Amino acid sequence: MSGFKYRKCLRGSQEVAELEIIGGNSVVFQIGDLIRVDADGFAGLVTAGDLVLGVVTGVVDQHGINIDPDAVSTPDIFTMGAANETAGASSQKKVRYIPALQDYLFYNDADSALAQANLFQYMNVNDENDVDPGSASDATLSTVRLIEIDPDGDGDASKGLFQIVETFWAQNCMGVVDTGGIEAS
Repeated sequence: MSGFKYRKCLRGSQEVAELEIIGGNSVVFQIGDLIRVDADGFAGLVTAGDLVLGVVTGVVDQHGINIDPDAVSTPDIFTMGAANETAGASSQKKVRYIPALQDYLFYNDADSALAQANLFQYMNVNDENDVDPGSASDATLSTVRLIEIDPDGDGDASKGLFQIVETFWAQNCMGVVDTGGIEAS
């Protein structure tokens, strides 16, 4: 699996919230993708600098029942219809996601190695599923913060647990209220 996967809660609870939002027209979602809300109120994929709504866990129908992925060979990829936003409730598909709450930590295999000096540093994401350790900073707030390196204990230093910092659920970061909120479509 690429992308992000919920791994633990800083409060110790193992209960994880999951929510649903209507997917944007023709958007291809993959389990583990970071998503945002577009200006029309539909789910879209995060790009660098976006506020994160959550992490995709699946796609459901109007009854909350998981739908089949695009193909057996891609069991974690789902494409929204070209008119999903305006389709009637009986045919609209919703993206199920874990909200990017501040006390949730998500696993990600970053695009390069993480160093001990990177702990608790902020990092950008290149796109909806990829952390960029080359952007690490102690001073500049970015999308995620590294909390743990090699959480599986397998010696792979590109793996980490990350807190999603720039999120719709906590727009008051470092004493500055982010008024950017909803992203353009």
